[in-house]
Amino acid sequence: MALASVTLSYRGTSYTFAKDDQTVLKGRLACDCEKSLLIREACDSEFPLLKCGSEVVVVSVVEVGGQTRQARAAAN
Repeated sequence: MALASVTLSYRGTSYTFAKDDQTVLKGRLACDCEKSLLIREACDSEFPLLKCGSEVVVVSVVEVGGQTRQARAAAN
């Protein structure tokens, strides 16, 4: 099981955490409802549970060890 360093951004605040790369790759970054759960689990238990949408931006997903899984997303 490899780890991935994930950085998400919401309303000007960045959240970075390490997660099992299979968890990240199995659709948990597809929608705000899942991204908000990841932030709550890993960074901020008070983070709001968001509905489906695209307010949370995926800034980067990098395999621990240096391989980039996803390039930085363009800023909205």
